[in-house]
Amino acid sequence: MDRPRLTTLLIWSVVGTYLLVALGATAATDAGSAVVAVHHASAVVVGVLLAVTALLAHRTPVSRGVRIGTVAVLIAYLAQAGVGLAGRTDVVPFHGGIHLVGGIGVFSVLLVTLVIRVETVAGVPIDDRSPSGSGDRVTPNAFAGTAPPPATDDGSIRFRDRVGAYLELTKPRLMWLLCLLALAGTGLAVAAGGELDGVTVVATLGGGVLAIGAAGTFNHVYERDRDRKMRRTADRPIATDRVGVRRAIAFAVGLVIASMAVMVTLVNALAAALTAAAIVYYAYVYTVLLKPTTKWNTVIGGGSGALPALIGYAAVTGTVGLPAVLLAVVVCCWTPAHFYNLAIAHREDYARAEYPMLPVVAGVRTARQRILGWLGVTLIAAVLLGAATDLGVLYALTTTVLGAVFVRSVIRQYDATERGSEDERAAAYRSFHASNAYLGAVLVAILVETLALS
Repeated sequence: MDRPRLTTLLIWSVVGTYLLVALGATAATDAGSAVVAVHHASAVVVGVLLAVTALLAHRTPVSRGVRIGTVAVLIAYLAQAGVGLAGRTDVVPFHGGIHLVGGIGVFSVLLVTLVIRVETVAGVPIDDRSPSGSGDRVTPNAFAGTAPPPATDDGSIRFRDRVGAYLELTKPRLMWLLCLLALAGTGLAVAAGGELDGVTVVATLGGGVLAIGAAGTFNHVYERDRDRKMRRTADRPIATDRVGVRRAIAFAVGLVIASMAVMVTLVNALAAALTAAAIVYYAYVYTVLLKPTTKWNTVIGGGSGALPALIGYAAVTGTVGLPAVLLAVVVCCWTPAHFYNLAIAHREDYARAEYPMLPVVAGVRTARQRILGWLGVTLIAAVLLGAATDLGVLYALTTTVLGAVFVRSVIRQYDATERGSEDERAAAYRSFHASNAYLGAVLVAILVETLALS
């Protein structure tokens, strides 16, 4: 009975501690005495929660790491509270930066303790169970290939279907989040003193959509043979010969030219250069150099998805400022925490196509550890972004609440593992969608605070 209760307390402790750090790092103290009072009251509640958690950890059969972690966190938290109280009452000089670093340290140790807890409670090896439940590690040759759908004569496809096939090449499902990221970059630029106009926004988004389409098409072209081996991608336009390779390449080149024309003529040279770099990064560095060769493909390749933050900022200011860099760091750290969930759900596919995705080469257990680890780093990066800008209470609450949903969804994957591969896959997908919700909500919060409330 106490085992799930302790895990729940640890989750709430992580959430409460992070909320205090996020509020402390933003402009919350400038929002009035009411917010400050809530912050102090929350600190008391979190302190009590940490004490109860440490007490339960010592009354429950748990690993030594959990006991040490809960005690260390409680001691460090009391020290943090003492420093904060002394500073606020002018007993000693108060240094907000050091206090923030201390809070991040407490949060980090607490998150590690939670990871140790869920790993030990799970108890069963999950490196990496096959769909049949045999417990064997998935290897690249573990599954037979899947034949692609029959090829269709390109000339016989109806016009509407052909347009749909070309649209599919552009990976439109990626566009909304990347466009939202570019908009958040423009919002941070406006908050830093830049002037925004409608033409710049429309041109930046239009050029960005064309660039995303070009990079996605190049990706389809290069991965067509592997796509045919994966159930998830076997029906893609080039894999099924609905679009020929030469036509797809010509289409991609046309999108690149159009994107560059829009960015150079209607935005500025720096934004255009960053857009070109994003195309090359995704279409060549990630797709060709990283994805088929190294388990670090997702970590290193995350930079391609982070560049829209810099593009949006550069579109307004003609420069790249610290807020944009920090937002890009948030996205870089978020990417493995986001994509490893999809890789877990489709690890058999990736194994069949001989992609060295982390769950394939290192197992699901390692992948989940990395998800929680990168999620923790993402949340810390979000705190640093709040500390370096004028983002306030809305941003702090958004990153806390949606971050809590994301953390909880990953913890639930451990429970789903015991129920079989279908539940495990569904749980991984829930985390995947929770990660999208987290980043999307954070970007919306940035837009609201930098544009709507400015």
